[in-house]
Amino acid sequence: MAWLWDSWEEYVEAIHPAAIKMGAFRVSRLNTQVESESHLFEALDKLKEAPDSLRELGFDDSKAPSHPDPSILKEAFNVVVEAIYAGEELLLYHKRLATSPASYGFLHQNDLLDHWHRYAGTHRIFRELLQLIEDIQALLNGYEEMARADERFIVEAIDLPLDLESEFRLSRNLFSVGFDEMGLLTAGRGFEGVLRKIADSRHILLEVKGKAAPASEADLYDLIEAVSRVRWKVQGTPLISRETKVLLHYLRTVRNGGAHASQQKQARHSVRETASVVANTATHMWKSVTGSRAHISPTTVKKDW
Repeated sequence: MAWLWDSWEEYVEAIHPAAIKMGAFRVSRLNTQVESESHLFEALDKLKEAPDSLRELGFDDSKAPSHPDPSILKEAFNVVVEAIYAGEELLLYHKRLATSPASYGFLHQNDLLDHWHRYAGTHRIFRELLQLIEDIQALLNGYEEMARADERFIVEAIDLPLDLESEFRLSRNLFSVGFDEMGLLTAGRGFEGVLRKIADSRHILLEVKGKAAPASEADLYDLIEAVSRVRWKVQGTPLISRETKVLLHYLRTVRNGGAHASQQKQARHSVRETASVVANTATHMWKSVTGSRAHISPTTVKKDW
């Protein structure tokens, strides 16, 4: 899924484009998400065609001729122009792929257009084209690996009723297009939904000034505190662990305290790791509580915080 750059300057610094111009970047910023996805997949399809087209012209390890044929080189040049444009456009719409090791070779080979006339009269052009084929394939492989990882991220770990899965699936989708902070917030919202469902299914009440009401309907802070005070009746252990309580309060604080400003300073991999922990913990909590028939105590918690 598309993941866009913050500025043209950022894109240029990372990609050093030989084909893409600022106009294409401006279009990428104005597109709807559907239009961005369309551009991404069109670029991907064109890039996939390039290696086969070059091999059909004789550019592979077993067929590379000793001297360049001008007519073949002209066809090859047209293929290279389209391939480099397609690759740069793919990376225009997939920032995360561009910053991954899979793009390293392509980003060192996309200046082939600038050197074409110097290389075309020598055998070096064949080495450069073979290298381009290899780098394009590495980029395509990187895209496929990333797509599979994005598909599995978060949702692979969850085992929840469908109505409780929806927020985690939305979180997965947000992460896949670069909205990491919103992805974490949405995972937190999914965790909150699990907690409320547990409080409702276990009929936990919160008593405030002598009046009891379902804890599942309380604000999040009170809900967390109420459930954290409930224990398994026989074992005497908390319904949710201290670590789970801390995690829930952290997510609540992030949500209420201006998440974007605070999370921008946190590394992306750290945000993703936190979201994975949230999904795993939510699933574990749900299965451990709903999978047991043991009684809990108290079922009515007095607000003393």
